[in-house]
Amino acid sequence: MRSDDRCVGGRKLECPGGSLRVGVVRRTGVATVGQQVDLGVALLVEERGGSIVRAGVRVRLAQFPCDFVFEGLPGVVAVVAHGVSTVRAVSCYAVTQIGDQCPRAVARAAREGHPQEFFSLARKAGTMDYADLVDVYERLDATEANLELTDVVAEALRSADDEHLPLVVKLLRGDPFAAWKPDELGLSSNLTAEAVAKATGVDEDEVEDAWRETGDLGSAAAWAVENERQQTLFSDTLTVREVHDTLQEVATYDGEGSQGRRIDAVAGLIADADPDEAKYVVRTVLGHLRLGIGEGTIRDAVAQAFLADREDEAAFEAGVEAVERGFQVTNDYRLVAETARDEGVAGLDDLGVELFRPLRVMLAQKAEGLDDALTTVAGRDGVEDGEEIDEDLEAALLEYKLDGFRIQVHVDGDEIGIFTRRLEDVTEQFPEIVEWVGECVEADRCIVEGEVLAYDPETGDPLPFQALSRRINRKYEVEKLVEEVPVTVQLFDLLSLSDEDYLDAPLRERVDALEDILDPRPGDFDRMTSLVTDDREVAAEFYEDALAAGHEGVMVKNPDATYQPGSRVGYQVKVKPTMEPLDLTVVRAKWSEGRRSNRLGRLFLGCRDDGTGEFREVGRLSTGFTDEELAEITDRLEPTIVEQDGREVVFEASVVLGVEYEEIQESPEYDSGFALRFPRFVGFRDDLGLDDVDGVEKVRRLYEDQ
Repeated sequence: MRSDDRCVGGRKLECPGGSLRVGVVRRTGVATVGQQVDLGVALLVEERGGSIVRAGVRVRLAQFPCDFVFEGLPGVVAVVAHGVSTVRAVSCYAVTQIGDQCPRAVARAAREGHPQEFFSLARKAGTMDYADLVDVYERLDATEANLELTDVVAEALRSADDEHLPLVVKLLRGDPFAAWKPDELGLSSNLTAEAVAKATGVDEDEVEDAWRETGDLGSAAAWAVENERQQTLFSDTLTVREVHDTLQEVATYDGEGSQGRRIDAVAGLIADADPDEAKYVVRTVLGHLRLGIGEGTIRDAVAQAFLADREDEAAFEAGVEAVERGFQVTNDYRLVAETARDEGVAGLDDLGVELFRPLRVMLAQKAEGLDDALTTVAGRDGVEDGEEIDEDLEAALLEYKLDGFRIQVHVDGDEIGIFTRRLEDVTEQFPEIVEWVGECVEADRCIVEGEVLAYDPETGDPLPFQALSRRINRKYEVEKLVEEVPVTVQLFDLLSLSDEDYLDAPLRERVDALEDILDPRPGDFDRMTSLVTDDREVAAEFYEDALAAGHEGVMVKNPDATYQPGSRVGYQVKVKPTMEPLDLTVVRAKWSEGRRSNRLGRLFLGCRDDGTGEFREVGRLSTGFTDEELAEITDRLEPTIVEQDGREVVFEASVVLGVEYEEIQESPEYDSGFALRFPRFVGFRDDLGLDDVDGVEKVRRLYEDQ
């Protein structure tokens, strides 16, 4: 970028520490898409057919020792800083043609050199201020009743225009990324605190003190903005688009210097924010809005906003069901909301499976034993809930239940994608599975499901899930782990074949189609060990064989059942021996003392209340951690702190742990009524979500059966 002045028709304005010139640029600058230029200046351009059609300049936290001019196409408004020592937030707005698609008032403000008037008018031309979304956040924060939460979200969705509806849907959930995207911002709480300090000039130790006092880094950011030590030359009003796009871009930063670029980008947003905006920018960066907005609220709000009033109960329930199904097959509330608004229930019913857009998996209920599983599954077709089922069984499909992780494999010719049950893309972590799919799946386009199991390379014995978690979370030295932690894949379902949706096909038909396209590679890539029987004794022998082979138990499935994404509908159940490990979350903790004082130590475990969905304490976990495990536990839990009182902290539930124990005791100390005796940390259950946390009733049953 050259430092000669190409702005014309502008007027020089005196400002503190220097002057600004605003005008219309008449020549095209030389740039490439995504080019990074000196002094932290990012020139963002879009190329079509080799020419620049849109350009904009954003300057963040840059030191300017001399004059610079930013060049663009005719009609692109540029800001020129003259002799300004520090520029914290300068924006260049791209307008297509002055006086054409851009409102005349905006063009006049640009030509006559009135920057504040121009910025204000330009923002109003098809933009949505972030403050408007923050107002929604604040209303939600002040609301406790579920129906009122839904009302507020529905109003926000109705009010959003075509451009902003998908952005609002994502940001209301506190996540700028699609559910199946592996993108991560790569900013820990500590790095975000550094960004707050950099944006405001408040000492980082003071930011951390405010954070520790409030238990919320977002609130600490609001405090820092209120007490900022460095003054802004002028700041740009945050927009929803800017927050969304900046966070999307941050996720692409990689390589040397990427950490600093992430900090600078978030600091830039905070520098433009007022205290309330800063609070929610930081909470969004950390992935915890703390507003109680779950998928159920978004689902009901979409139905209420675009399909039916809640007072029309039948129409509203039909709308909710249509939205739920749309989300199950797309995992994309952006698409669901737009479809509901534009095409109604009929459009939602037309949504279907799409390759590389993973579906939510069909879940299994937990049976109390094999007999209970067979009774639940066999003969369900045509039997109403509550009716007594005859002892004579219809045929049930039994499969081994492995202690591995579930995968959904998408195939489109040579392109292969592997997703976990939580929709994370783990294709790069398992190159051998990609190779086996290419060799063994004889279909050009399909989606199949299976289980990945780790095994000991010396003995061939199955390894627990914790061994696999090393591979799921590792993106480097992949080939080394392929040798150290070998895996086998067992397929059990097919969801799509040759662009035909199989969700509504019965399980027996889906399995037949799977076996038709599978050329197994024994020991590596095969069909899950299975059996179809209507004989309880044969089923019992199969169950014992599964346990003898070192597996968790069996799955029992209804062969006539359709595939229900995301549902536990009784069409399939899992059977495992009693006194099995529990999957629990962490609801509160205490900071350690001594050499581990910067680590969370005593973890209070929570199981799910089967009636309310809230979490009830069931014991505490305080021993058996390595230093590395304790550090990781702290890194994962610290961003979710919602309250702090001295050394005690309370969390928004987010992490699922596998926990073993010696026995379960009745205990009035915990609100579940039970306490685990000598609980032991088994590992993180990254394959599970909060809906998978074991319930109080399961704890009660295990207590009674021990």
